[in-house]
Amino acid sequence: MTLLQKISAPLFLLFSTAGAQQVCDPAQGTGQCGFLGAGGVLYNSTAEAYASYQQPYNTYVEPEPVYRPPPPPPTHHCTARAEGGALCADTRPGRMGSSYSTNAAGEFDDLMVESYPDGTPKMIVTYRDGKKEGKSSFFYPDGTIESVMYYQNDELNGAVQHYHPNGTLRSDMTYCNGETCGEERDYDEQGNLVRIIRFDANGDAESVQEITPGSQAHGTAKKSRKKS
Repeated sequence: MTLLQKISAPLFLLFSTAGAQQVCDPAQGTGQCGFLGAGGVLYNSTAEAYASYQQPYNTYVEPEPVYRPPPPPPTHHCTARAEGGALCADTRPGRMGSSYSTNAAGEFDDLMVESYPDGTPKMIVTYRDGKKEGKSSFFYPDGTIESVMYYQNDELNGAVQHYHPNGTLRSDMTYCNGETCGEERDYDEQGNLVRIIRFDANGDAESVQEITPGSQAHGTAKKSRKKS
């Protein structure tokens, strides 16, 4: 210890002991108050904080009063699943009903549910080992079904259907390994077929047939329109 340190240390301890009980004012909330010591540790008194510097570093550092706000509340409440992993429910305001599940490796597994602020489901997606698998459903705010689609190994595979807000079918198509295949049929809100789109093996629209309800259908020239 240097001469300056030998002289200043007793004086510092004298003043710090007198103020040892003067912990910082936690007016900001319910966090942690104290004096910053070595390694970022908070101590209740300046003497304790000073000693934490003195022991490993043999040096004088004046501890400063510090207020640390409380950690933010957790966003999810999780419970263990019997098969491993966890089921986590969203606890944030306006997220009532939202949840997800994970497997033992921490990957999304089973159902993921996202809800509107009133708790009405917005989407329900099925995962298996971190990848979308099986049925996924999407909903309008009033709970009416908006879309239904199927995944295999994280790619769209099978029927994909979209609905108008009044509940009638808007479009019906098929995906093969992530690409549109076969036909897409589009409908108006009254349920009338208004369009047929046929896709080639590359997922491009090779023909579009417009249909006016009550009149004869007519086709258009080939268009290249790859679906995503």
